[in-house]
Parts: sequence; C-alpha cells; structure tokens
Amino acid sequence: MDTIASMRAFVAVAKTGSFSAAAERLDLVPSVVTKRVMQLERIVGTTLFHRSTRKVVLSADGEHHLERIIAAIAAHDQALIELRQGVRQLTGLIRIKVPATLGFLHLNALAREFAELHPDVDIEVLLLDGPMNPAAEGIDIAITAFPASFDNVADEFLWPLRRSLFASKQYLSSHPRLDHPRQLEEHRCLVYQPTGPSWPFLSGNGVMTVTVHPRMSSNDMTVLLEAAKTHLGIALLSNYVALPEIRSGSLVVPLPDFPVPDLWIKAMVPIDRLMMPRVNALLHFIRSKGGGSDSIDERSIRSTAKSRKN
Repeated sequence: MDTIASMRAFVAVAKTGSFSAAAERLDLVPSVVTKRVMQLERIVGTTLFHRSTRKVVLSADGEHHLERIIAAIAAHDQALIELRQGVRQLTGLIRIKVPATLGFLHLNALAREFAELHPDVDIEVLLLDGPMNPAAEGIDIAITAFPASFDNVADEFLWPLRRSLFASKQYLSSHPRLDHPRQLEEHRCLVYQPTGPSWPFLSGNGVMTVTVHPRMSSNDMTVLLEAAKTHLGIALLSNYVALPEIRSGSLVVPLPDFPVPDLWIKAMVPIDRLMMPRVNALLHFIRSKGGGSDSIDERSIRSTAKSRKN
C-alpha cells in the first residue's frame, strides 16, 4: 500500500469536497480515491471525513491532520527532487523570527553557524516576542513557545523549554516563608509579560495556577533576571536564562517540590516554504542542535530547600 498516495487522495477530497472531483483531479476513478482514503483512515485509526449523500466534510480529526499531511507530502516530494538532483549548493534568503531573549542567548549563534556552513545563503534574523503568523508576515521560520497555530502553517516541535522560579537568598530570608505556591500572593513577583501573571505549578493533584501581583514586569527576561539578582522579588524564568546565576550561587530555586510545567519550543513554517531546500536545511540544523542543557543542578535545589529550613 502506498501511504503517500492515500495521503494525496485525502488532501484532494479535502480540497474539493467531493470524491468524484478529487478523482478527476488525480486522474483516477472515484472507487480508487475512496479506497485510498479508507486505507489512510485505517492507518491513523480515526474517521477523516463525515460522508452523506449530498456532501463530504472533514471531521475534527481530519481538520487536525490536514496540514500535517500536506506538509508530509511536500517533504516527501522535495526529498525525491533532491535525490534526483544530487547534492547542490544552498542559495537564497531565509527570514527567521526568534524570541528576543532566546535569540540573543542561543539561536543567534546557531544562525551564524549555519551561515558559515552555507556561504551562499543569506539569513535575516528578527528578534520579536509574541505570536506571529509567518505566512502573513513573509517569515520562513518563526520560533516560538506560544501555542497559537495558523492555517497553511506547519508546527514543527523542537524541544521542551524548562522553567523555574528564581530568587536571591537575601530576598527569601527577609520575606515571609514560602512553602507553597499559594503563598506567592504575599510576595513581590517579577513577571514576564508574554506569559503573564498566572503561574502554573505541578502538584500531587495535577496542575495548579496562582495569579501573582507583579512587582515588576518586562517583555525581556534579562531585565527580570537582574531584578531577581538585586533582591527585588521572585521571577518565573526559562532555565537557560538563569543557569549561570544558579551555578554561581547568586540565585536559588524556591518551591523545589512544585515544579513549573514545561513549554514547548516549536518552529512555525508556512507549508509552501517547507519545500524550499534552504529552509528545510536550517530547520533540520536547528532541531539537530537541540535546546542545549538547561537542567537545574539537583544540588542547587537541595541547597535551596536546606536554606529555607534553617
């Protein structure tokens, strides 16, 4: 069974709203298109269309899978093109959008490394926070941790973004005890504006959320990091931002028994740009490098817990 052929049949029916129209587009008889869609439904284990005598419409699962399947077909076709053409030089412009802090600390270096490997590729790096539709803005790759998705844009998940609370020992020793997330309402908190003042925590009963009062807020994590280092309050930050301060001892991790859930870093790529060799190459390069090591040293967590007991 040709899975790609079944995917093409599914996409054709989704685009035309008819098995007969899809058959005409694919130069097949309707029974073959029907059979291929049914084969795909067996593979994914769900119904992709709601069928009636008058119309065919996508099911909720069909809508969910459509863009991923379009992207898979595009990647398959591009791979065949490249195999037939053999190795060739990557050329052209890539526009990539990354969050300001993540770009400054990590992804800018990856973009420079990729540019050195491919001297005929030009790269434009845009440091912008917040969700953005890359298809509407002419962006080839938009790196984000926000859950928003857009039509005709593929979500390529890259790596988890670890987060923790951070504070100085001086701040913790001069303010009320902090043994539970609910007590954060009594503390000065440093809020990263894109994720807001509703802070989630993992507990024995699942995820709990505490809405804190911002002592200071900013759309730049490094501003909040400096505020935490100078004892202004408790910050919820990505681990990679604060790891040097944890290792030096200038910051510690409060509430070690209530970890913060991970976010996921993803690349949003317009489906038509997935077929571009230079865009695909940069996407795979970023994924291959991973998110780096951002695990908080367990000794730092134990040290925090011990300092709070003394």
